[in-house]
Amino acid sequence: MDSARRQKYFVNHQDTVAIRCMACGKVSRFSVAGGRGGRHLLEMSCPCSETFVVDLEFRQDFRVPTHIPATFRAFATPKDRACSCVVVNRSSGGLLLHLDDDVPVQTNDRLIVCFRPHEGGGQEIERAITVRHFEHGRRIGGSFDDLSPSQSSRGPDIQPH
Repeated sequence: MDSARRQKYFVNHQDTVAIRCMACGKVSRFSVAGGRGGRHLLEMSCPCSETFVVDLEFRQDFRVPTHIPATFRAFATPKDRACSCVVVNRSSGGLLLHLDDDVPVQTNDRLIVCFRPHEGGGQEIERAITVRHFEHGRRIGGSFDDLSPSQSSRGPDIQPH
């Protein structure tokens, strides 16, 4: 399918999406709740006989591409033994790390990531993340956590330096 005719739509909090035909302007609204975790590319056919591909994005936060050197480690690992990585994109809800080495990690593992928020510098920060997806030796996608496992009643566990 021609990539110029491919459209991207963000799914709202109610798991519904409104798709507009670029040829005739007709808008169709429907539920995509059953699509979470499944196929995100759909071929659509409009009553006007236009056919196009829709790319559904279930992410609620827009990602910003970056290339920020960083480190990550398990909660029990000392800071001086952290592994190198690069933050390749981030959003208000999480980030995607490109790894330098193959590291044993699993979905739902909790990690501490340390980086400067801007490629040119800025104050170094540490954030706790929960691993949401990973490719061994390549990438870790994680959502930001607010609390450490043992400090749930105390508030945030990691503060800016």
